Amino acid sequence: MVRAVLSAAAVGGMCSFAGFNPFASTATASPQPAVECAAAKPESPFKPNEFTSFRLINSRFESHDTRRFIFALDDPQQEFHLPIASCIVCKFTDADGKDVVRPYTPTSVNGAKGHFELVVKRYAKSKMGTHLFQMRPGETLDMKGPFVKFEYAPGKFDHIGMVAGGTGITPMYQVIRAVLGNEKDKTKIDLVYANNSRKDILMASELCELQKLYPNFHMYLTLTEAPKKWLGGVGLVSPTMLKPFLPKPGAPKSIVLVCGPPPMMKAVSGDKVFEAGKMPQQGPLDGMLKEMGYTADQVFKF
Repeated sequence: MVRAVLSAAAVGGMCSFAGFNPFASTATASPQPAVECAAAKPESPFKPNEFTSFRLINSRFESHDTRRFIFALDDPQQEFHLPIASCIVCKFTDADGKDVVRPYTPTSVNGAKGHFELVVKRYAKSKMGTHLFQMRPGETLDMKGPFVKFEYAPGKFDHIGMVAGGTGITPMYQVIRAVLGNEKDKTKIDLVYANNSRKDILMASELCELQKLYPNFHMYLTLTEAPKKWLGGVGLVSPTMLKPFLPKPGAPKSIVLVCGPPPMMKAVSGDKVFEAGKMPQQGPLDGMLKEMGYTADQVFKF
């Protein structure tokens, strides 16, 4: 199986996890102990229990429906910091006076000075995406966090397999950068990333460069609408496609991370469980990973 020369990076995506309801009103939401455990380190520019305004410096198109937004920190010399595998929550008030809340995973590396970035895809009915795409430099957006979705420590795993689709690349990219940025962390990472077409692949050069620099990171792209002379996979994610890249079922110190649109989640791992008024739960393992012999404790759904 040929490894693709191109890859993709983080874009704003769904971020739902136990202990946090991103769509709850800040005025009525009850305290969430799990969020408290994921409180920001002192150097983080965000606060987990209250919103702070951040000024938009600039934005630019990454693809036909995705933009990269660059927000300023208070001090140009301040270093950006976010715990691994965590997201922040953005909020604005719409014309009807209702708060619109949406979680995103920043794509900036820890240590970036004076700014951080969000890469966001705009969907047809997305109020937050539409608002962001209409923002102009100098305008502000309220944010809070960070909220840890998946606990990770260097050396916790020998092998991490990743299956991402569309905007589900966001948390994967954050984990990849954190692992590769730690010279003492030798964790092997294999990423299988699915998109509809080549134009949907974002920040390909960044991940391609990481693969060149780090022998413990490999990526494989698959497209449902592949162009001629495409060296990656063709079609939807399948067990045959995943088997060469993921850790073997039952392998010690290994995990498979999954994130993508609902149809992909259902097919690969089974979706999470969403109930009104309750935090999303991992739910039972299902789909092709279950058929391949994996167990629930070896899979995490972002």
